Order: sequence, then structure tokens, then C-alpha cells
Amino acid sequence: MMRFFILLSYNGSAFKGWQRQINGPSVQEHLEFAFSAYLREKVEITGAGRTDTGVHAINYVAHLDSCNDSLTKEQHLLLYKINAILPSGIVVYDICQVADSCHARFDAVSRTYKYYVHTKKDPFLNEFSCFFPYELDIEAMNRAAGMLLGERDFTSMAKLHTDVKNHICTVTRAEWQPLSPLNLTPLSEQPYTFCFTISANRFLRNMVRAIVGTLLEIGRGREREEWLLEVLNKRDRGSAGSSVSSHALFLNSIEYPYKTFQIN
Repeated sequence: MMRFFILLSYNGSAFKGWQRQINGPSVQEHLEFAFSAYLREKVEITGAGRTDTGVHAINYVAHLDSCNDSLTKEQHLLLYKINAILPSGIVVYDICQVADSCHARFDAVSRTYKYYVHTKKDPFLNEFSCFFPYELDIEAMNRAAGMLLGERDFTSMAKLHTDVKNHICTVTRAEWQPLSPLNLTPLSEQPYTFCFTISANRFLRNMVRAIVGTLLEIGRGREREEWLLEVLNKRDRGSAGSSVSSHALFLNSIEYPYKTFQIN
């Protein structure tokens, strides 16, 4: 038996998240069907982590086990066939053999998410960006975001009643910058498309969306910058801002302590 890492991206709009669900289509379900159909064997695929309904992923990593040598000898044909079977919202870029002990989820040392917001009406952004029609103080939001760095308890930003052992995460990057998900540059004196980037060793369910909702309250001027620390210290989900919509959230990259795909 050989282990392989898979590199893929998906538009989460049509899926109930990464993980197989009984109430709707998932990315995992479609991948397992495509690989099973091509390899003519039952294939189980393990992802680097779950994403919720509507969340997108770029350069997502998963792994599978198989004895089929076409995974090493016919990769160009395999990628062509697999992508032909998959729906248009999922694309597999690469497959590489790794050590049997490698694990797509447990070996990941860092993950990066991006969340997009636009503050003016725009005909092209609504599919991948959250419309928030208020003037934002990006400098205040960045000062508050800096308070997220380091090892902290994110109970206040986590979905309630999940099966995690603790809510401790180590955040290494948290910042806002002018950026559009479609790389568009409108003829405007002031930027109105913004991206929040956050990297950490792990993320809790709903964590990024709750953080963004909390920072938007600060950017809008409804709360002080120091309010973020007060929210974290309360360890109470009800004290934070509302979660923003999932459609503007991207899992952007996953890092491992060893080399995987050649593009790394």
C-alpha cells in the first residue's frame, strides 16, 4: 500500500463543506467517487481539515492509500480523467507519493485563511466577498488584529458544543490589506475591497468568521480596539461579534514540515 498527497482547489458554493454529509453534496464525497471510479477500487480520502458549507479552498491537501501503480506511472492521464469526472467546482492539480507515515491533517503545521470584504456596491464581487456598506478604519482593525498574535484561548470565537479538547490556538499572522478576490482595480480614489489574512497552527470551527465579525465592529467604530482582548478573556461566544457569511472565506494554504509538491 502506498500513500499519496493530493493538491486541489474547490469553489465551496455548491457543497456542504469538505466532509461527507448525509444532507447534501460534499467535496470529499465527489473526490472519493472520482478516484474510486477511475482506479476501480474503493478509495477513502482524508482531508487536511473540514471547511463549512460555502467555504472555498485553494491548494487544499488530502491523502489517499492505494496499491494502484497508475498513480505513479500515468499521472497526466489520471489527472485528466479525474478532473473530467469531478464537477466543475473541484479541480485536482497534482498527486505525489509520500512516506506511509505522512498525514494530510495531523502533519500540517500551519494553515492560512483569507476573508474578503467590500464596502461599496460592486457587480462582480458578491460571489466571493462580503458586502459591508460602512466606512472602515483599517488601521484600528489592524491594531486590534495584532492582539490575536501568539498563543491564546479562542473559546469566544469558536462554535459551541464541538468535540475539541481545548480552544488554544497559536496565531502567527493577522492583518487587513486592500485586496480584491478577483484582482480587480476599480477607478476609485479610495480602496473599498479589503482582505483579512490569518495564519495559525490550528483553527476552531467558525473561528475566522467570528474574528472577522468582531473586527468589523471595531472598524465601524462601534467598539474600541481593546474590546477584542476583553472578548477573548471572557471565553464566551456571546460576547464576540456576529459571524460573517461563509461565502467570502477561503482556506488559502497549508504548510507541512517536509516538502510535498514541486510547487513548494
